[in-house]
Amino acid sequence: MNVLLLRIRLLLMLALLFGVTKGFGQQLDCANIGFEEGTTRGWILSNGVVTDVNQKVEYQSEVLGSFQNGHLITSSGNDPLITSEVIPMVAPGSNYSIRIGNVTRGGRFDRIKGSFVVTPDNTLFQYKFAVILDNPAHQVWQQPEFMIRITTQDGSTIGCSFYNVTSAGTIDGFKNQGTIRYRNWTTGAVNLQSYVGQTITVEVTAHGCTEMRHVGYAYFDAQCLKAEITTALYCPLIDPKMVLKAPEGFATYVWSTGETTPTIAINPVQGAKYWVKVKPFSSLNETCEFQLNHTVSFEPQKEPVPVTASICEGDGYVVADSTYRKAGTYLTRIKRGENVCDSLVKTILSVRPLARSSQTVTICEGESYTVGTTVYKTAGSYETRIERPKPLCDSIVTTNLSIKSIEFLVSSDTIIRPNASAQLRATVSSAGNYKYQWSPSEGLACPTCAVTTAKPSETTRYTLIVEDLEFHCQKTASVEVTIGDCTIHTPTAFTPNKDGNNDVFLILGTDCVTEVKEFLIYNRWSEVIFRKQNFPASDPAYGWNGEYLGETSESGIYTYKIKVAYINGKLDERRGTVMLIH
Repeated sequence: MNVLLLRIRLLLMLALLFGVTKGFGQQLDCANIGFEEGTTRGWILSNGVVTDVNQKVEYQSEVLGSFQNGHLITSSGNDPLITSEVIPMVAPGSNYSIRIGNVTRGGRFDRIKGSFVVTPDNTLFQYKFAVILDNPAHQVWQQPEFMIRITTQDGSTIGCSFYNVTSAGTIDGFKNQGTIRYRNWTTGAVNLQSYVGQTITVEVTAHGCTEMRHVGYAYFDAQCLKAEITTALYCPLIDPKMVLKAPEGFATYVWSTGETTPTIAINPVQGAKYWVKVKPFSSLNETCEFQLNHTVSFEPQKEPVPVTASICEGDGYVVADSTYRKAGTYLTRIKRGENVCDSLVKTILSVRPLARSSQTVTICEGESYTVGTTVYKTAGSYETRIERPKPLCDSIVTTNLSIKSIEFLVSSDTIIRPNASAQLRATVSSAGNYKYQWSPSEGLACPTCAVTTAKPSETTRYTLIVEDLEFHCQKTASVEVTIGDCTIHTPTAFTPNKDGNNDVFLILGTDCVTEVKEFLIYNRWSEVIFRKQNFPASDPAYGWNGEYLGETSESGIYTYKIKVAYINGKLDERRGTVMLIH
């Protein structure tokens, strides 16, 4: 029993370890990177103990999940600790944020971690944070701390992405309230243009002091943006100026025009080129800087030129917010804003039909059938779409699949005396024409008959192959004929799974066994769970089917006791064990 408990504990430990490893492989997506679903989907939450060793912070005992008063999704309210000014618990412009860090004690750390693939549409990771840190009289490495770190898929920290501050530090932007240092909501951004196609990992950590008393926590939010200069809505016939907007969240902006604001207004000229150099916030390197380029382009207002398009049946053709699936001529109005010049798109759409075919297929039980890249194993009607290279349309294959199963039973294992014979019988319950083949054929009256007589010279197991003549499906079963004297035989194991094969633990005897006087089965606590008396040997009706009080017994070893009477008047009493296998 002690060994079993140790094995269970080991399995639980391995399951937890696997869960942690697997959990850190989850992927963020931009839909909930800022917790806008009101959940932490995609983020990995963990917590643990923070201490200091050799004047360096160490994070220990990290486990998945939240410690008391730790991770919290926020949707409203203001931070209760800071009264010098209002610090909302939700980032400006968001519906939800997250609070990380323990708000009642030190010595603990909270962490959120998530990974996502950089695409051309999310090359700017923008984050917002507000930080509250106790400022005790500790050494720098013992102080509460807040840290943001973004790494590449090989573990390298992305330049200018590391933000780290302790309450003992002198980072700009922090204010004091008594012994508390805090920073109201601040926006940061990291350029990911050089990492398109790679998986990057964002890790945010907040912790209290390593001396267990003073708290440190932060509010955090994020969103995916594209690293580009965008334009405000612009209508050439109405707006005298075009507004160029750089992404928010940078420490400084310098435009090619010399302006230093996040947005500028220009006199638009088709093809004119502008750039802005932006410098991110960073506690390590304030010289980090990159450039965003923009070429002025706008659409003059004029009559729409028809666009001819062709799609495959079932596909859709998208124009702005509209999707068209039927052939026709469509005029789509694209709104660019209230009372601002809309655009018109004229589309002439044709629809090409898909290639269709159908088939009826029968397979043998246990086999599978593949259509395209899809594998089917159960009977039914299936519609499979098979992709074809453009511009060809896909094809649709309808498959009516049936399963040919062979249901049959063979006679039970039996014991005969030397030079005696036994009948072997196969009873097929499924319709069809079948071929029978018993092997080995030696000692059989008819090796190809469903019912035959066996007269083996020694104990022999006969195997029967039943083959369906229409579909050539096969199924196999076997029966053993044991040559014995005046004796009984008990199997060492049985499998009561109701498949018609070895379902019952029974007493097998030769014809010189007059009757079984008593048959008892005991469980591991020596309780009698099965009893039969005064019955013939080799009759499955008097065997144990593995049940006790109407319930299936668990797998394991069971003890039995047998009393048998022979034709010569001799009584035989035996004890033994049998393995019940599910």
